[in-house]
Amino acid sequence: MNLKADAGNSNHAASDLRSCAEEELESKASEKVLLQRDDEMPRLLHELQVHQIELEMQNRELLQARDELERSLEKYTDIYDFTPVGYFTLCLDGNISAVNLRGASYLGIERTRLLGRCFKQFVTETYRPAFTFFLGTVFANRGKEVCEVALRNESGLSLFVQIKAVAAASGQECHIALIDITSRKQGEDDLRSYTRRLIEKEEELRKKLAVELHDEIGRDLTVLGMNMVIINDSMTGDAPKKLIERIEDSGKLIEAISRTVRGIMADLRPPVLDDFGLVAALRWHAHLFSKRTGITVLVQADEAFPRMELEKETSLFRIAQEALMNASKHADTQAVTIKLRITEGKIWFTVADEGNGCLLVSSSHIQGGSGWGMKIMRERAELIGGNFHVSSAPGKGTVVSVELPLEDI
Repeated sequence: MNLKADAGNSNHAASDLRSCAEEELESKASEKVLLQRDDEMPRLLHELQVHQIELEMQNRELLQARDELERSLEKYTDIYDFTPVGYFTLCLDGNISAVNLRGASYLGIERTRLLGRCFKQFVTETYRPAFTFFLGTVFANRGKEVCEVALRNESGLSLFVQIKAVAAASGQECHIALIDITSRKQGEDDLRSYTRRLIEKEEELRKKLAVELHDEIGRDLTVLGMNMVIINDSMTGDAPKKLIERIEDSGKLIEAISRTVRGIMADLRPPVLDDFGLVAALRWHAHLFSKRTGITVLVQADEAFPRMELEKETSLFRIAQEALMNASKHADTQAVTIKLRITEGKIWFTVADEGNGCLLVSSSHIQGGSGWGMKIMRERAELIGGNFHVSSAPGKGTVVSVELPLEDI
C-alpha cells in the first residue's frame, strides 16, 4: 500500500511539473506557428521542448536547494566552531577525527594538527586509566556518559574539564563535549583547604579547652573538695545538724561537678586517643555511649592494629562519634557495630547499626551523605585521603564506611 501511495505521489508531482512546463512552452511559442503535418515530427519536437523546460525548472529548484543548504551549513558551522564548548569526534582507538575551534584552543594546538592524534595523550597520567575506562564504557553502553579529567595542553598548562560523550549510531565513533571546570575545581580545592583549617582549628581549640579545664577549673575543684573535707572533719559533735548536712551536700556537689568536668574534657580531647590509639579510644567511647544511651556498641578490631597518624586517628574517631550520635537520634536501634580491619591493602572502617534505615533518600544523597552531620563526616574522611560511603535501606539499618589506603597510615 505504501509503495502504491509513493508511486501515486511521484506521478502527481511529475504531472504538475509537466503541466507547468507545457504552460511555459506555450508562452514561448505564442509567436510561432507549427504547421500541421501527419508525421510525428511536431509531437516529438513538442515533447523535447517540454522536457527541456522541465530540466530547466528542476535545475532552478536544485540551485535553490543548494543555496539553502549552503546557508544552513554556514550557520551550523559557525555554531559548531564558536560555541563555548569544545567538541571532538573520536574513533574507536581514541584518535581525533574532528574538532571545533574551542576544543583546539583548550589543547593549544591548531585543529588541523590535531586530526589523527590520540586524545588520551593530552589527559594527565593520573586520569588516563579513568579516561580509558570511560571511553570503553561509552562505546559499550551506547548511552550518554560523564567524567571529569585533567588535561595538559602543548604549552604545559593544565585545566580540568567535564566530558560528556555519546557513541555515534555507527558505533565506530563517539562525540564528546568538553566544558572547562578549572575555576570550579579551584573553588573546591580552596573550600577543602578552608575546611581542613577549620577542622585543625577545632581540634586545637578542643585541646586548649581541655587543658584549661584540667589546669584551672579541675585544680580549683580539687582544692575546694579538699577544703570541704577539712571543714567536715573539723566539725564538732555539737555543730548544728543542718550545717553538717549542707557541708556534706556541698562535698557531693563538688564531686559531681568534677565528674562532669572530666567528662567534658574527655569529649573535647580524649587522652586515651593520644596515649593508646584509635582502637582503645573507640572502646572507651563505646563503653560511655552504651552507659548513657542503653545501646550496645561492639568494637571489632585486631588488638595489634597499627597506630596511624594522629590526624587520621582523630578523624576516624570523630566520624565514629557522629555516626553513633545519628544512630541514637534517628535509627531506633539497640545495637551498633564498629569494625576496623585491614584487607586487600586497604583500611576499612565501618559503623553499622541495626535500625530502621534512617537515610531513606535517593541514592545520590546516600552516596554523598545527607544532612550537615553527614557532610562533616564526608569532609573529614576526604581530608585524610579516604573514600566515604553511606548505605541505608528500610529495615536493614545504616552503614557508614571509610576506605583508606594502607600505605598512608
